[in-house]
Amino acid sequence: MSKRRMKYHSNDEISYYNFLHSMKDKIVTVYRGGPESKKGKLTAVKSDYIALQAEKKIIYYQLEHVKSITEDTNNSTTTIETEEMPDADDFHSLIGQLMNQSVQFNQGGPESKKGRLVWLGDDYAALNTNEDGVVYFNIHHIKSISKHEPDLKIEGQTPSGVLEADYLSEVFKSLTHKWVSINRGGPEAIEGILVDNADGHYTIVKNQEVLRIYPFHIKSISLGPKGSYKKEDQKNEQSQEDNNDKDSNSFISSKSYSSSKSSKRSPRSSDYQSSRSPGYSSSIKKSGKTKGM
Repeated sequence: MSKRRMKYHSNDEISYYNFLHSMKDKIVTVYRGGPESKKGKLTAVKSDYIALQAEKKIIYYQLEHVKSITEDTNNSTTTIETEEMPDADDFHSLIGQLMNQSVQFNQGGPESKKGRLVWLGDDYAALNTNEDGVVYFNIHHIKSISKHEPDLKIEGQTPSGVLEADYLSEVFKSLTHKWVSINRGGPEAIEGILVDNADGHYTIVKNQEVLRIYPFHIKSISLGPKGSYKKEDQKNEQSQEDNNDKDSNSFISSKSYSSSKSSKRSPRSSDYQSSRSPGYSSSIKKSGKTKGM
């Protein structure tokens, strides 16, 4: 790139940031449509992200993905109170300050996912989810991030086998020759066996289909079929319920047997004596008297 082109590029960036700063603390709409579109108060403008105070949460948008920001001139003043938020200089540092918290990546669409942040590499973040276990997201493709209410099923859990690497390419190497899910949904989503190629590319093999991929263009990757973690969790819950039912039925059966057994107990001595006829007692006395004569 020539110095002249770099200069124009720099001037464009300066103009853009001046434009964003001029709308700080005003009511704006980020994106004019789609799942990422939200309306709120522009509370912060950083080097590569902005913070939008919506009605119920703060959404942090990575600037390189933002297509439009529109000021609401009919509602220039707002009563929305600004919540306390992390003071991070860039998007990567922001994610780091949200570690071990429940968050949502992207506000909608197939790549939207909720979970707990469990690891941050140089170019990816690992999210422990309820449906797919640990999902590794390419930070470059994350459009937005926001805090989310904790999921009690995964809150406080420390997932086993988290790939704590520096780069997403290292995660790919660790997942070779295993069944993986590439991307969460949409036409670019695929599942299959991950095979490493010498030139840094990978191939996904599923039945007769072979696709060549490059890690940089992948939005997310996880181990196993998509949704397998939730299915396994449901299977374990069902198994636990079945075991509880068996224990309950066994307890009821035991009580019934005990009750039946007590009803068939041996008669007490008093019962035995009362069951004798009066004539039996008198005959003994009479017999004894005769024997004495």
